Amino acid sequence: MRTLESDCDKMNQLLSNNQTIYYRITYHGDGIYNALKSAVGITTWKQLLESETFNWLPKLQTYSSKNISYFTRKGYEKFHDITLPIICNYLDKESMKIETCSEMNHNIIYSDQYQVIIEMNDH
Repeated sequence: MRTLESDCDKMNQLLSNNQTIYYRITYHGDGIYNALKSAVGITTWKQLLESETFNWLPKLQTYSSKNISYFTRKGYEKFHDITLPIICNYLDKESMKIETCSEMNHNIIYSDQYQVIIEMNDH
């Protein structure tokens, strides 16, 4: 895993090879949105979800703890440009990590132009 600051060169290299790359942003091992939700109060969390910097990303009605989300390239770019600066007001950017993968080996339960959500198996 790399820090967000070091991801651009690797991302550009992978994209130049025309690979499909998926991106997961974590904070101390938790998904970035779960980490943010834990760090702010419920009032702030609801305000963030209603803001244009957050509500561009479609949300499932139910999201199991077994689900893990990855950004598509388009979703990652939008997150990086629009949402990340707001998140950095609450979480330390140096503690954020990005992991990439080029294929999904789990059950995809949802996908759109911005994200892929998979269900992790216990086995």
